[in-house]
Amino acid sequence: MPSDPGTLYVVATPIGNLEDITLRALRVLREVDLVAAEHVPVALTLLRHFEIDTPVTAYHDRGPEPLQLVERLRGGESIAIVSDAGTPGLSDPAHAVVAAAREAGLTVSPIPGASAGATLWSAAGIAGSDVRHYGFLPRKPAAVRRTIAEFAEQGRPVIAFEAPRRLRATLEQLARIAPGAELTIGRELTKLHEQIWTGSPAEALEEFSEPRGEFTLLIVPPVGEQTPWTDAEIAQALAEAAAQGASRSQAARHVAQQSGRPRREIYALWPFGQDR
Repeated sequence: MPSDPGTLYVVATPIGNLEDITLRALRVLREVDLVAAEHVPVALTLLRHFEIDTPVTAYHDRGPEPLQLVERLRGGESIAIVSDAGTPGLSDPAHAVVAAAREAGLTVSPIPGASAGATLWSAAGIAGSDVRHYGFLPRKPAAVRRTIAEFAEQGRPVIAFEAPRRLRATLEQLARIAPGAELTIGRELTKLHEQIWTGSPAEALEEFSEPRGEFTLLIVPPVGEQTPWTDAEIAQALAEAAAQGASRSQAARHVAQQSGRPRREIYALWPFGQDR
């Protein structure tokens, strides 16, 4: 008698700190028949750390692997799919396996956990929920320029990933195309040397002169076309923000986003002295 089909579990794994894996994820990784990994060595490191000996195989979005995994699911095996870090399917080939399993009518069960984009968003203090998850930015400079211009035109916050060797080129494009954008940059999120930084593209170029580590960017484009404000306009906006209870730092951040001027310049124009 044929076995009942197995379940495909989409298992989120830590983005840095191994303590961020969930108890449910550990149980599933132990109980399934197979772990399908974006890169086998990375998955083996995780499994060995938690003393899990489930067999591991590689998957890709092209080639026979998705259909082979579907056949194993049909045969009764349960499979956990994992990416190198975070939630599978957001910026890796897991979507192809999930799509093949769903098309075959098989059960797909998400096991939620860490996600670099959600992690940075939670610490950014940005109001609203209309955020676009873009994933990794293009590699070619012309494609990066077009993508950033699209971000600026749409006016929606965007979460994107960038490699350290390309970060400064991307920041230079942001400084040209959307100089008034507010950036929140997460470097090495959840790891020992975690950094969460906020400022303009110009300020980011000063801060990250020698980029190292893994970078997640939250880009909040300026609203509409910007003409940089005068000192008098900035002083008035700072005074209005102070009247509403904002601190010097909070007011400078808010006015920088709206004015197209670097936050360090705005901070220096605070009209109330050092103590207020």
